[in-house]
Amino acid sequence: MAKIVRNVRFSFEEHGLSHFGGMWLIQAFCKKLSLRRLLQRHVPISQRKSAYHFAELILALIYSIIMGLRRINKTEILQYNGAFLLMLGLSKFPDQSTLRRFLARLFTRDIRQIVRLHDSLRAQLFALPYRRHSLIFDIDSIVVVLYGKQEKAKVGYNPKKPGRRSYHPIVCFEAYFQEFWHGSLRAGNAASSTGIIGFLKACLAKVPSGITMSRVRFRMDSGFYSLRVASFLDDVGCRYVIVAKEYPTVKARARACRFQRLNNGWEVGEFQAPIRQNSNKLYRFVVVRRPIPEDPLEAKQLKLFQDKKYAYHIFVTNLTTSPWRVYLFYNPRATIEKNNRELLYDYPLAKIPSTSWTANVAFFQLILFAANIVHWFKRLCLPQEYWTATLDTIRTDFLVLPAKLVHRQKLNIVKLPHDYHYSKEFLAAFTRVSRLRLPEKFRFCKPPRERNRRG
Repeated sequence: MAKIVRNVRFSFEEHGLSHFGGMWLIQAFCKKLSLRRLLQRHVPISQRKSAYHFAELILALIYSIIMGLRRINKTEILQYNGAFLLMLGLSKFPDQSTLRRFLARLFTRDIRQIVRLHDSLRAQLFALPYRRHSLIFDIDSIVVVLYGKQEKAKVGYNPKKPGRRSYHPIVCFEAYFQEFWHGSLRAGNAASSTGIIGFLKACLAKVPSGITMSRVRFRMDSGFYSLRVASFLDDVGCRYVIVAKEYPTVKARARACRFQRLNNGWEVGEFQAPIRQNSNKLYRFVVVRRPIPEDPLEAKQLKLFQDKKYAYHIFVTNLTTSPWRVYLFYNPRATIEKNNRELLYDYPLAKIPSTSWTANVAFFQLILFAANIVHWFKRLCLPQEYWTATLDTIRTDFLVLPAKLVHRQKLNIVKLPHDYHYSKEFLAAFTRVSRLRLPEKFRFCKPPRERNRRG
């Protein structure tokens, strides 16, 4: 049994200490992306005379988000985090008032430039580690409950805190790699489908030119069920599966359609009907129903349209595959709920920092930028089992590590714990970062425009 240490003395003399030693991986990855240089070149933010360059402030915010500092006022602990300051190239970490003033001084044009840089990096890394020839977009809205006097905080749809003011952002993720594609912060009284056509156009404008519209598919819940959404996607040539709303006419047709029994006991069917009653165009509705479990607790967990014997899934789609394959195609969309929870609880989306709407939009876009930086790092530098890992797992396994930076024989050495379980994976990730080959030319994306071609 080890002896208990006694007669302890304390000394406050070390400068190269950090409890975020693993952030050297993220710093090396951002350096490989030339993120600081790209910010300086493509995001020309006008600023007053300051001790910090605006690129340094943006990087400080992005790194703080990734490290898990949920509020701007919690960044104070980085003031004495010597190794982290050396990582950023700063003699002192900006205090919370500096960061808040920086966000408040940003104009809409500045935020658009940050978003364009984000889109440009995503386009540059799109073909790595291998090129995709089709895309699946999962779209959802998130309720961000607010407790202050934030601008545009409104009372709207809020299932967890009814009557509480909120924001209601809408986000799109690409399903293959769970990469963030597009996002927009909205007032709390916005319905799920508010501004959806413009949002879809923005998503499609970012699709690489080598992918035709017929190879782009959308999955959406009932909040986006409308004639204008289906008509728009039909017009541009995209495929879609959208959960139908539980209108009485839809439910009646679902019960009355002809079903085919499957080997697993479920039944499938389909019918043709207009989405809106005064419309003449017929759409394909797919119905999948399952017997209600005899266990009352299990039956209570079903969040579907139910009758006495069955629970129903109803979709409107322009896919031509069998009803069961339509259901199987839509089912993995549940992953977006995990992504939403990650944005709210692993990233600081639930901790909106300012009363200013523009500052909060900037912070929202920086959160999404940070999320994709972590995503690209997982995809390009970590083993495949980490590709779908949450940020909390990445922090636990790689980022939150006690470390000490020392200088020895003209070398910078980061000392990490002796019994660290993931040392091999850590060193392998650092090696992959150093050997990562990016496309030679970086191309700054033009402002997105609607694509008018079909495929």
